[in-house]
Amino acid sequence: MAISATGSKRLTPDAGVSLVEAMVALLIVSLVVGVVMLLAPGTDRHARLAAEQLAARIALASEESVIVNRSLSLIVTEEGYGFERLEDNGWLPAEQRSPLGFRAWDADLQVRVEPAADDPRVARFDPLGGATATNIILDQAGARWRVRLNEAGEVDVQRVE
Repeated sequence: MAISATGSKRLTPDAGVSLVEAMVALLIVSLVVGVVMLLAPGTDRHARLAAEQLAARIALASEESVIVNRSLSLIVTEEGYGFERLEDNGWLPAEQRSPLGFRAWDADLQVRVEPAADDPRVARFDPLGGATATNIILDQAGARWRVRLNEAGEVDVQRVE
């Protein structure tokens, strides 16, 4: 191995890593960390999932009321939610095995309906596509989501800050 005039050892050309190689390694690591952060479930995962499932079922009920030409209603209680269909002999609950059947809330999920009502039928869907405007707030461990139903029967989900 050659020694310079100052006495230090000279490195061979293949010793160590270049700046470009170090930057490429850092880029790859940062990309992997970014992907993991995006795919990792957040703390509000359960509340968001419950809100999205509720919104999907509300949208289905709105469409079904038009298709079957019958009024439907959304029932929200402390235990859960479900749908009823207005038949000739009154309101009948949807079959349990149907997508509109009763679903229980998670044990630690808090539910609030706006505007507040004494009647558990918080929204009604008419055969012409209209609905009772309502907001349902789902709160779980500080993560709050709003399921909003407007008078046209359209539903959306928003995070509440």
